[in-house]
Amino acid sequence: MAYRIPFNKPYQSGAEIEYLRQAMEAGAIGGDGAFCRRSELLLSELLGAEKVLLTTSCTHALEMAGLLLDIQPGDEV
Repeated sequence: MAYRIPFNKPYQSGAEIEYLRQAMEAGAIGGDGAFCRRSELLLSELLGAEKVLLTTSCTHALEMAGLLLDIQPGDEV
């Protein structure tokens, strides 16, 4: 095989160092910072979604889904 598709190769725009600097200076490196909000807004616009919520892990996403669905003891999930 002459060409190999790269696995898990991140896209780089060239502005990563500047974005990291901004996040570090703002003290927002754990989620819910300015870049997170900008990403949520962009996804909301692109997808036509009323609200987009990003999470830092699948566990957080599942917990949030359970809260939003108002899952109660005895509910089948």
